[in-house]
Amino acid sequence: MQKPSNMSVLNAQVATSTSGDDDYPCFVSTVKPYCLRCAALYLPTDFVKSSGLMNRNCEMILKGEAQRCWSVWFGKSGHHFGIIHGWEKFRAENGLQVGDVYKFELIKNGKVPIAQFHCKYSGKVAKREERRSKLNT
Repeated sequence: MQKPSNMSVLNAQVATSTSGDDDYPCFVSTVKPYCLRCAALYLPTDFVKSSGLMNRNCEMILKGEAQRCWSVWFGKSGHHFGIIHGWEKFRAENGLQVGDVYKFELIKNGKVPIAQFHCKYSGKVAKREERRSKLNT
């Protein structure tokens, strides 16, 4: 699968601090137009590498805001890694739209990784976390 020309994962803010119990590898990004056209959600390469997901091809549990779980498939598509099956259903059932800010947290990285997807994440919170991650680097 070829990367859409308007796809940009460079603006995703990646924070991978694990200094406290509540600090999980995460990134904050915005739903892009490709996220609605394609059946995949690509994750930033820095996040994939730093969280140990590189070269994995496995089931992943994606938890929404209400703690409801979706079984999705994480893997490689072309030169990118991300949720390559199950994204369309998750996106539709959570009402995600282009421009929505979200936070993706890897809360467990076992045989079946578990990620928390914070839908419609506050831009104010995102900016605060971006400042925090810059201070930690």
